[in-house]
Amino acid sequence: MTFRFEPAAQAELLDAVTWYETQQPGLGEEFFAEVESALKRAQANPEHFPKVRGARKIRLQRFRKYSILFAVKNDVVGVVAVFHGARNPDELKRRLR
Repeated sequence: MTFRFEPAAQAELLDAVTWYETQQPGLGEEFFAEVESALKRAQANPEHFPKVRGARKIRLQRFRKYSILFAVKNDVVGVVAVFHGARNPDELKRRLR
């Protein structure tokens, strides 16, 4: 399986990495590493994660306010969102239609 980030999800990931890195050097890298780890788990067993409006949801363990939403199609893990829980959920709902 390969990964493909929707443009909005890629922007969210980069924004989060940048923000964490400004808070503490190295923290952005740790956030990115946790996202990578979560995506590897999704790749290995995508059905393990709960469905949310047609996508599957992974909650990050260390960075608990973040979730990754993804869908699998034809051996491609499509990342729809790297979403912070304090954001407006309507934006996420709009993307998952």
